[in-house]
Amino acid sequence: MLINAIWLSALPLLDPFAELRGVISEILTIIIQVTAVLLALAIATGFLEAQAGFVLGAPSLLSALWFKIGAVILCLMVALMAVSISNTLVGILF
Repeated sequence: MLINAIWLSALPLLDPFAELRGVISEILTIIIQVTAVLLALAIATGFLEAQAGFVLGAPSLLSALWFKIGAVILCLMVALMAVSISNTLVGILF
């Protein structure tokens, strides 16, 4: 009976990083959500910038837009792979 009580009290110690892993997972989830919001803002502002460049006839706005499109595509790729990246980081670190 005493051995069972000692064994059951030691069970939470089998995974000492469980709480830390949970906190890091939540932080990474918040970072992923912020990245998704920034991606949505970039798409919206890029659309408005392209419309303004077309209406005003300013080719400089349209040419600068290509750099923004590249950044949006890069953010999209990171946002799509964010869950696997965060799971890999948490798995490697803990």
